[in-house]
Parts: sequence; structure tokens; C-alpha cells
Amino acid sequence: MPTWLIWLIVIVVVVVIVALVVSMGKKRRDEQRRGRADELRQEATSQASTLTESQRQQEELRAKADLARAEAQRAEEQAASAEQSHQVEQASYEDKLREADKVDPDVNTRSQDYQPDVWSDQRDETATTATTAQEPGTASTTAEGDAPRHAADTGTTSSTTSSTTSPTAPSEETAVTSEERRRSEPT
Repeated sequence: MPTWLIWLIVIVVVVVIVALVVSMGKKRRDEQRRGRADELRQEATSQASTLTESQRQQEELRAKADLARAEAQRAEEQAASAEQSHQVEQASYEDKLREADKVDPDVNTRSQDYQPDVWSDQRDETATTATTAQEPGTASTTAEGDAPRHAADTGTTSSTTSSTTSPTAPSEETAVTSEERRRSEPT
């Protein structure tokens, strides 16, 4: 046999062996990758149960937050309604005091310094009963406890003080009192 033929056979055998080695290495790598992919899939499957639990918790917390938001809005509406009701009652109370002051001959409702002090019902009686001499034609000066007296200060009550008002609409009596006040005040 010629040498060149031997060399050719050796080269072909070496190429076949290298091809087999490469092919076997590729199969081994593919098997390793398949095994790793299976492991990752199993981990993902085990996390799927955790995922559904976390989704359930998220939905539950979202529902609680929505409920808390609705309760807060309801409380805000109740507070606004209570504030409106308080303002209506306060206005009614002030109107009744003004009406009592108009009826009281000791209170000058036309005075520039007249202002019903509806929340200062506890005055020093000695200061309110003290009188000051006044010259004709001079303006009246009042000391710190000498503000105009009110029905609430003397303990007297008007016959209409026991009526209640609706928080949504003032009573007719309050409307009439307000109208009378507007007409009787100097412009």
C-alpha cells in the first residue's frame, strides 16, 4: 500500500474521531441544559403556589384599602354635615340672642360697638351693672367689662329658645329673625 493512502486513511479516521468527540460533547451539553431547564421549571412551579398566595394577599389588601378609603370618605362627609349643622345651630343661637337684645331695654343694639358675644356667656356682673356718667353730645366709652348686655348674660331666656332647627334648612322663625335684623339695623 502506498504511504499516501495510509496517510489519507489516518486523516479520515482522525476526522471521524474528532467529529464523534464533538458530537458526544454536544449531546452531553444538551443533556445538561435539559436537566437545568427541568430544575428551573420545577422551581417556577413551586413558586406558582406562592404567586397565587401573594396575588390573593394583594387583592385582600387592596379590598381593605378600598374599604378604609370609603370609610374615611363617609367620616369626612359626616364631619362636614356635623359642621354645617353646628353652624346652623350657632346662627340660630346668635339670632335668638340678637332678638333678646332687641327686646331688652338695657341693650343698645344700634351702638357701633354692639356685637353679640355669643360664646362669652360668663361675664362679671359687677362690670356690666356699673354705670358711667356721660356728657350730652359725647361718644360713650366703655371699659373692658362694660360691653352691651345680652340675654344669655343675664340668665333670661326668650320664649323661642327651645325650638330646634333642621341641619339642612333653617326654620322659618330663624329666617324671619334674620330678616327683622336686616331691616332694623341702620345702613
